[in-house]
Amino acid sequence: MRLLHVAGVCLIALRPGLSLAEPVFTDRTTELGLAFGNDQACWVDVNNDGWTDLCAGGVVWRNEGGRSFAKLAEGVGTVVAADYDNDGFADLFSWSALQVFHNDGGAAFTPIAMPELPPCSSRGACWGDLSGDGFVDLYVGGYEVWEPQTTFPDLILNNDDGQGFWLAWNETRYRARGVTACDFNRDGDLDVYVSNYRLQPNLLWCNDGTGVFEDAAAALNAVATSEGFEGGHSIGAAWGDFDADGEIDLFAGNFAHVDDRGDQPKSRFLRNLGAAGGHAFKDLGTCGVFYQESYASPAAGDYDNDGDLDLYFTTVYGTASFGRPNFPVLFRNDGAFA
Repeated sequence: MRLLHVAGVCLIALRPGLSLAEPVFTDRTTELGLAFGNDQACWVDVNNDGWTDLCAGGVVWRNEGGRSFAKLAEGVGTVVAADYDNDGFADLFSWSALQVFHNDGGAAFTPIAMPELPPCSSRGACWGDLSGDGFVDLYVGGYEVWEPQTTFPDLILNNDDGQGFWLAWNETRYRARGVTACDFNRDGDLDVYVSNYRLQPNLLWCNDGTGVFEDAAAALNAVATSEGFEGGHSIGAAWGDFDADGEIDLFAGNFAHVDDRGDQPKSRFLRNLGAAGGHAFKDLGTCGVFYQESYASPAAGDYDNDGDLDLYFTTVYGTASFGRPNFPVLFRNDGAFA
């Protein structure tokens, strides 16, 4: 066990081969029939049977009472889930195919008619009621193609009262790898954080309550970069009250090479300063998240039920530059935020 102290937070990295008198995880991937390789995943109870199902590898996997998984639907791509028509069943949006799939009572998924969209290759999207009308909308991050060099637009698809979607906005800025929504400033509407790649600045879209957004990342110190860089290679971010002060903080995950300017921006905790601080963020740095080059998407949750949010952090590669091993890490929060 390695105990890591950095000003602002203390995290314990639970590394392979180390044991604690705490929850222990057992790899049951093959046993449960899920040995299909690496992929982004989405957990959601699609049939309302009380068991959380899994969307991964382009397949909706039905949870068979915690004993195994069976294929419920194929060909859905890489998805995020929400109930767009308020019928009580979680539907899917495939950001890899730019397609919404309607959940037919937990038995099947049917693609719906989509509006005409500009060309867009995406690596991430999120659901959220961005317009405040009681129906969840979609923010889709636009990514890139390498040859010829092309940056694709971010999109907002507004929900037409559960009947379909229409393109409300599109803008080409940066190359997004992750999107997550949260009312970080507690004004009653959802804001959107966009994690951008290629050393480009991240975006924090503040919602005016009607679905009109203004980027406040620079003004609120939420770009998640370091001196000498406009931005990092951000892939994902996780909102959560990491210091239990009632304000929603942000952990930004950065893939970080070493280049001729020195170390690229590393992953970092951004502490929400609350109403007194204008809901700006204080950059606390890595806070015990030790360096690995190919960090990808973080997720927050209280895995040990001790009352504070812990952090699970995936990696893109098992082996990074110069043959260095990279591996997913579970960091335990000991609650020692300053």
